[in-house]
Amino acid sequence: MRLNLEDLPPRYRAQAELQIAKRKKPPAGQTLAEAAKAAGRLGKVFGSRGEYEFYIREIVPGIQAGLIRRATPQVRFDLLSAKEFCGLKLPAAHYTCDYMIEYTDGTVEVVEIKSKFTRRAQRDYIYRRRLFIDLIAEQKGWRFREIMTDDTQESVKKWKELAGGQA
Repeated sequence: MRLNLEDLPPRYRAQAELQIAKRKKPPAGQTLAEAAKAAGRLGKVFGSRGEYEFYIREIVPGIQAGLIRRATPQVRFDLLSAKEFCGLKLPAAHYTCDYMIEYTDGTVEVVEIKSKFTRRAQRDYIYRRRLFIDLIAEQKGWRFREIMTDDTQESVKKWKELAGGQA
C-alpha cells in the first residue's frame, strides 16, 4: 500500500512537501561548473544544463514518489525513410527527444528541452517536431512538452566543455 501526501497529518505533510521542494531545485547559486561536476557524478551524460536540471527537478522526485515508471533519455524516432525520387537522393528524417517518460498510470510524455539559441540554430527542428507530433505522438495518444531555457551560445559551449565533450 502506497501513501499519498494527502494521507499524512498536516504537520508531516508540510515537512514532506518542504523536503520534496528542496530536491526539485538545484542548489541555489550553483555555477555552470558546479552543475557540470554534479551531473558528472551521476554517471549520466546530459546534453545541457537544462537537461540536467530537468532530471534533478522532475525525474528523480517522480521516480522516488512512484509516479514515473521509466524515463528514457535520447530516444530516436524514425519519421521518414531515405529514398530516391526523380534522381534526387532524399535523406531519412528522424527526431530524437531528450526524455521519453512513462508514468505509472500508463501516460507517456515526450519532453524536449531546448535553449532559445539552439532552437534558432537548428532551423529544421520545428519541422521535425511537427512530423513527430503528427505521425507518432498524436497517433499514440502521447503528451508532448517543450521546455525553453535561456542558455546562450557561450553557456551551451561551456557546458559541453565542462561535461567532458560527451554531450
